[in-house]
Amino acid sequence: MTSLVLNKAGIYTLLMITTLLIGLTEFGLSGKPGALLLTLLFWSTIAQGCIALVAVCELVNARWMASLRRELLSLYPLLLLLPLLFLLLWPQLDLYPWTKHPNLWLNKPFFMTRNLALLLAVFFAGRHLARRSMAKQPAGPAAVIYLLLFVASQSLVAFDWFMSLVWPWISTLLGAYFFTEGLYGAAAVSGLLMLLYFKQKHAENGLPVTIHLRDIGLLMFGFSVLWGGLFFAQFLLLWYGNLPEEVGFILDLVSSSPGRELAWLFPLTLFLAPFLLLLAAPVKQNRHMVAGVAGVVLAGLFIERLCLVLPTVPMHGGVLLFYNLLLFALALVILHSSVHATSQID
Repeated sequence: MTSLVLNKAGIYTLLMITTLLIGLTEFGLSGKPGALLLTLLFWSTIAQGCIALVAVCELVNARWMASLRRELLSLYPLLLLLPLLFLLLWPQLDLYPWTKHPNLWLNKPFFMTRNLALLLAVFFAGRHLARRSMAKQPAGPAAVIYLLLFVASQSLVAFDWFMSLVWPWISTLLGAYFFTEGLYGAAAVSGLLMLLYFKQKHAENGLPVTIHLRDIGLLMFGFSVLWGGLFFAQFLLLWYGNLPEEVGFILDLVSSSPGRELAWLFPLTLFLAPFLLLLAAPVKQNRHMVAGVAGVVLAGLFIERLCLVLPTVPMHGGVLLFYNLLLFALALVILHSSVHATSQID
């Protein structure tokens, strides 16, 4: 396994190779643009959310973060992969209905420019935060800057990447919904990391890992309640308003398979299952149970993105699976390298 340890240059080279593989697949084999867009919608939430969770913990001095700070921050190179993959969307922007009637805000050059600029800004802010935090330097201002950029970026992901795709359906709450899901997903990633590194962390002096595990379980429980509230708030407004342009999208979503089944599945995985399971104190103290709930939450986030995009954009299922397995393997390599070579964040 030590042969998989990469330095910073090796990781960035791997990012370029990953982008090249996805680009060749997208323009050579896929023929359908939805797989890349869905992959970006999901991984932008996870990658940006992991660094954002560290930023929040830096500001509130959360003690449980001491167990996983290095691992979560080590994922910051994934932030650079997002703008690289987003560039591949340029030839596929015709899937957006506004390209037939562009305006001042929604036109191809400005759409690409503002999103690329913000994705790059998030990467540089995340790298700066990671360097200061790992060097045990004051990271408060860096955390504030990153969180502001994170909120702006996830809001654009919600409004630009997704909502302009399903126009005329609109939701002013969607930006807050997306960046909340970013933090929720990061809490779930923390639960999986506890399963991977619990014994190692337990052996380190001065780290009450069992208490930190319970804190992660409590955090996921709290986010399940928050997510449920945001989801119900959006649903209530749509039901109360009963406007054709809002209700029409929901009806199209649930009128046929697999949208009908997916629309029932993701509320179960993002709210009901974690809420009920994490009510019990023993569950929050069992790393296998916490990791199991975390896996359910991450699966729910992916199912939700799939449910939202599938009725509008065609996609190749095999290509979608390949992209996400590739990025998952990349994240594992970066994580493994950080554990065995902490000097990569310098």
